[in-house]
Amino acid sequence: MLGDMRLLAWLRIRQARTTLLYLLCILGSDFQHDRSRGERMYQLYSVVVVGICLVLMWAALLSAAVDVFVLAGPEISSMLFFGALLVPVALFVGRGVDGLRASVVKFSRPDIAFIAASSLDARSVVAVGFATSGLAAALVAGFAGYLVGVCLDAGLGMVVNPLVASFLGVMLVLAAEGGAWLVGVGRLVLERGRRRCAVVAALVVVGLALAFLCCWLVFRATPEILLIGAGPGVVCAGAAVLLAGELAALVVLVSRIDMTVVIEQNALYADLQPFGVLSPLDPALVSDYRRRRKLAGRRPILHLPAQMGGYALVARAALSMIRQFEGLPSLIMQGATAAPLGVLALSGFGGLIAFLFWAMMLLLVPQGVQVATRAFRDDVRVRLVRDRLPFDTLGLLVLDSLPSFVLVSVVSCVTVAFMPLPSIPLALGMALSVLMNAALFLSCGFDAIRLFPHGPRPTYEMGALALVAVTLLLSFLPHPLLLLAGMAVVCVAVAMVVRGGVECAR
Repeated sequence: MLGDMRLLAWLRIRQARTTLLYLLCILGSDFQHDRSRGERMYQLYSVVVVGICLVLMWAALLSAAVDVFVLAGPEISSMLFFGALLVPVALFVGRGVDGLRASVVKFSRPDIAFIAASSLDARSVVAVGFATSGLAAALVAGFAGYLVGVCLDAGLGMVVNPLVASFLGVMLVLAAEGGAWLVGVGRLVLERGRRRCAVVAALVVVGLALAFLCCWLVFRATPEILLIGAGPGVVCAGAAVLLAGELAALVVLVSRIDMTVVIEQNALYADLQPFGVLSPLDPALVSDYRRRRKLAGRRPILHLPAQMGGYALVARAALSMIRQFEGLPSLIMQGATAAPLGVLALSGFGGLIAFLFWAMMLLLVPQGVQVATRAFRDDVRVRLVRDRLPFDTLGLLVLDSLPSFVLVSVVSCVTVAFMPLPSIPLALGMALSVLMNAALFLSCGFDAIRLFPHGPRPTYEMGALALVAVTLLLSFLPHPLLLLAGMAVVCVAVAMVVRGGVECAR
């Protein structure tokens, strides 16, 4: 077992080294292949400069934190103390939920071929996996705990050793990580049992009970008890005992894991693992592939009703929105921000800065409208489907986007109802939000057309900028009803451009 652990640990070290060398290429030199004396001198120089910059940034952060919490006083510092103690609880809950959803032991394609399918001891595989994730979490917790200790020392008016706070954070985070791994490994052991659902429900209940117990203990604690005298030693000793118990339970459970189940549950992770943050591919293509891969491995939800004509397109768009429920938060965020910010800027709140912020939000965060018009984009891209749909571009866009438009508009109206609009009545503000959403949805049709045969291709970004510019001009109109009429004219103009354009797939 120790030999297997040594081999796996060396493999992870080599993988970490490869990742580090890839990241260091940002300094303008290949640390692996550029080995001349001049290149090595430059590499040493750049690493030293980056290290000095990081140290100075850390010192500046500590100095700024001290200044802020000296002015904030004991009340804000106490809130920071309780928030820091709740972080391990949140980590346990979040990682535990991930362990119930997917395998805590992560395997890439090479790992499945050469590790999971080999004769390596499963205990070694789980031990190295836990050590890797625990080391990363402990490293972050150490720096965060030191920063929290410095802040509490400045704000509470009592002597707090930052090193003690750092070590305390490391131990609590490791205990939380061990508990989450225990939940995940327990689910893997019972994956093929007859009472799997009942056992998973029991794990959820026990985990939530432990989380509530920890929260109760957090709010019963005080900085004087945990950070002064023997308090840190008692807490660290308790966390160490808890961690030791978790490791012992992991050793007992790991021997009963079926590696076939682990391999099956890592199929999605193995397919998506090459497309991480370091992938050179277009993020939009990677995101679309991740979405399609997840959807392909999911059981169908509901079924398409027997409808004809435009009703079939609307029903299919609604079913697509339900089945691809990961996009619902983006739709809700789109409804809560895009149109309400436009109405707020139109009411005179914030002046020109509000319009600039609105334009930046529409251009930099287009995920909402992309999710909302996904069915339309798919129909236009797949020519075998598009050639058999008896609808023009505008009709197809309206029918495919109708369910998402209704959801986004409802969220926008609810958001506008709670916003202060000094110069616009509430009903008019809601109507303006619906028309703004309509203009943004119709602007997505620009991505599928040319203005005329062999002519230029507009984009959604052009439509969003035009909407902001026209809305800025409309804000100078004297009567609120003229705003509504002007926004309706904008929607009609965008719709006519989409209808009159020449459709072409991306």
